[in-house]
Amino acid sequence: MDERLLRADAIVFDVGNVLLSFDPQRVALLLPEAHREALSEALFGEVFRWAAFDIGLPSNEAIAGGVADAAKVPGGAEMVLSVLHHFHETMEPLPMYHRIESLKAMGKRLYALTNYPEPSFTLTREAFPLLKQLDGQIVSSREKIGKPSQEIFQLLITRYSLDPGRSLFIDDVKANTDAAALCGFQTWLYTREDRLE
Repeated sequence: MDERLLRADAIVFDVGNVLLSFDPQRVALLLPEAHREALSEALFGEVFRWAAFDIGLPSNEAIAGGVADAAKVPGGAEMVLSVLHHFHETMEPLPMYHRIESLKAMGKRLYALTNYPEPSFTLTREAFPLLKQLDGQIVSSREKIGKPSQEIFQLLITRYSLDPGRSLFIDDVKANTDAAALCGFQTWLYTREDRLE
């Protein structure tokens, strides 16, 4: 097991591409073929409207309407909202997910800090039961703030009484690990090579 995991008293995981795979191309396959290209570009393209779902503002319905308008797809909002209820079906456990039980057995405190929409996180947690073994989670759409804001890291520290210097934060986005480091966390930038371990 990686020495970084052994040294930390508490371990904080991102979910997408750390515990579970998240591939926008696979998510896009949930969209109707006739509108897939336009809607997936509006969701995951240069504007990356998906990030609004992660924050939960203004509302899922309003965001989906904006995606449909940008894609020029009448009725597209319902198609996009359906994706929020089903994209966990495109995800697969990564090596770190399978370490949850052994880390818990070692007495590690385990948490998730994730940019994630609702109700998607709740559905994902039901589909991947090891997530229920975590000691807590901070979900961006519930808090209306997301990474890499230092505010969400401070919320994590306060809510779960963490000592950042004794805590390891694992994420696949450098801006997020940089923000965690500024808050005093040990960090691990989780790469494609880690995911293929």
